[in-house]
Amino acid sequence: MEMRRIGIIGVGNLGTRHLQALALSEEAYQITVTDVRKEALAKAESVFAGTEGAAKHEVRFVTSIAAMPERMDVVIVATGSDVRRAVTEELLLHADVSYLILEKVLFQRLGDYDAVEELFRQKGIKAFVNCPRRMYPVYESLKETLCDAKEMEIAVSGSDWGLGSNAIHMLDLIAYLAGSEEPELSCQGLDPAYRRSKRDGFLEITGTIRGRMGRCRAFSVSSYETAGVPASTFIAADTCRIHIMEGNKELEYAAASTGWEWKKERFDMPYQSQLTHLAAAELLTGGTCRLTTFEESGRLHRTLLRQLIPYFERQGVKAGLCPIT
Repeated sequence: MEMRRIGIIGVGNLGTRHLQALALSEEAYQITVTDVRKEALAKAESVFAGTEGAAKHEVRFVTSIAAMPERMDVVIVATGSDVRRAVTEELLLHADVSYLILEKVLFQRLGDYDAVEELFRQKGIKAFVNCPRRMYPVYESLKETLCDAKEMEIAVSGSDWGLGSNAIHMLDLIAYLAGSEEPELSCQGLDPAYRRSKRDGFLEITGTIRGRMGRCRAFSVSSYETAGVPASTFIAADTCRIHIMEGNKELEYAAASTGWEWKKERFDMPYQSQLTHLAAAELLTGGTCRLTTFEESGRLHRTLLRQLIPYFERQGVKAGLCPIT
């Protein structure tokens, strides 16, 4: 049987974690890794060589998409948001691809979403976005816990956790738990000025994003400039209350059915290097996976960008651009 072909485009820290995870696959893959930066490829190759299970895979490291196979089963696009549309279009001009996993933030301009979505439709490609909390056992369990809730409110908060880069993760989690029908957002609670990101050429934000979607009648996602506030998520539903502290891997839970008695539990939170092989296997065996579909994530991204682009424009950023990644 011919080996399945997996591609990774971009091996910064996150792309390297995807590569490490693929080493854990029970099935042996032919993996092609590409990055224009030779030093990034060398580092990824060294990390992969030291990962358990790496030896059973055939791996090549190349500096261009043109050097990748012309047919691949799954490709992971782990570049920055500023080049992701161009990289995706170049890939699909070069190769036939069955499934795509895209990192987020997806793209920086609203027009990119329609253009790429149409390209996927034309090519018959199933694409997913790497918002991996949908694969965490703790959130799979909480989704089941909340299945009977008719409504809920959700508040996410913490100090300087990269609201621009990571808001989409929290919006995706809210969509997963409460449904993503007709998402509404307001960025009026953002702090007046943006901040420089730790990633060169990108910007960050602090403050609060508010909105509603699905069964969640109100949510807030806050990142504070002041240090010292641990990240936490509080869910107040008509059936239960849940307080999640990811940093401590702890949650507190109280339910109406047990008289609102609080209980504390610990949970595991897998790293990216423990997840990607699972998503790839799900795609190759069942044609879908637990990650967010491109269509659903695209709706959430568009809703967010429609608020953030005017926010950045008011501060002199190039028109139509949301420079987060």
